[in-house]
Amino acid sequence: MADRSGLEITFRLFTQADLERYRSWFADAEIARFLAYPTDDWFSHVTGSDNAGCWAAVGFDETMFAEIQVDRDEEGVGHIELAVSPHLRGRGYGTRSLLAFLSGPGSVYAELHAHIEIDNAASLACFQRCDFIEAAEQGDDDFRLLVWRPRG
Repeated sequence: MADRSGLEITFRLFTQADLERYRSWFADAEIARFLAYPTDDWFSHVTGSDNAGCWAAVGFDETMFAEIQVDRDEEGVGHIELAVSPHLRGRGYGTRSLLAFLSGPGSVYAELHAHIEIDNAASLACFQRCDFIEAAEQGDDDFRLLVWRPRG
């Protein structure tokens, strides 16, 4: 699926300034329900670990509209999380950000897994629009495991 929106998306590594903005998103009940609050320990993990990364998706004016985190496990599989600014949800920013990530920073991963709560319909649909496929075997009744592998 190609992004034909005209929205130019760039990614930068997550910064302390991004952390403050991201924390403000947790006033939104939906974000607070599905994601863990970004503590100082979380920030240290995603900015100081060889097995984790966190990016801010930004537009031309450098305003952050999405956060993407990937933790790499011992087999090299990346476990991905996506958050979209609450005031931009439902407008395609998640799909466009995820597609841009997969062809940009995410292209280094041979496989990405998304563990999404079964009642998070918006997130499930977003990842499915971006070629994540539901795994044949599911290990948890509360989450769906969706898998992405680069084409080729």
